[in-house]
Amino acid sequence: MPANTRHRRETKWFPSVWRLCLLAGLCLPLTGCTEDRMTLNLVGHNHTNRSIYSFGVNEYGGGYLGAHRGGGGHTCCISIPRAYRPGMTVTVWWSDWGGENAMERIVEVPRYGPDEGGAFAVHFLRSGEVKVFVTMMGYWHPNYPLKGEDAEL
Repeated sequence: MPANTRHRRETKWFPSVWRLCLLAGLCLPLTGCTEDRMTLNLVGHNHTNRSIYSFGVNEYGGGYLGAHRGGGGHTCCISIPRAYRPGMTVTVWWSDWGGENAMERIVEVPRYGPDEGGAFAVHFLRSGEVKVFVTMMGYWHPNYPLKGEDAEL
């Protein structure tokens, strides 16, 4: 085989390999952008005198919460980062029957560990505050994060 023919064959594939390596190099940083997440049941607790027709957290919706009721119905599912980030917030939204009196509030998520993920609990308190917790404990458990008068339904 003449020398110049062999050279043309070897250099013919070189631009294809170079493009493939460049493409792989550009995609490599994207693999680090995926965040490890955990899926939790969404549960609501209404400590107020008014029924809540619907509620939700970010794009995840919950169901009906009667006045002074909650905890019985878990909605599947809500996805949050497995690793807690200081200052992490969620948007909690709710409304009366027929979507009247729609409200939303940005609520800070208290610190949680990756092994605490059982439910994402939302509490609508009599004071007008909204509190959220990531917890493995049921509402009745003595170590449940909400205590005192706030915890009374």
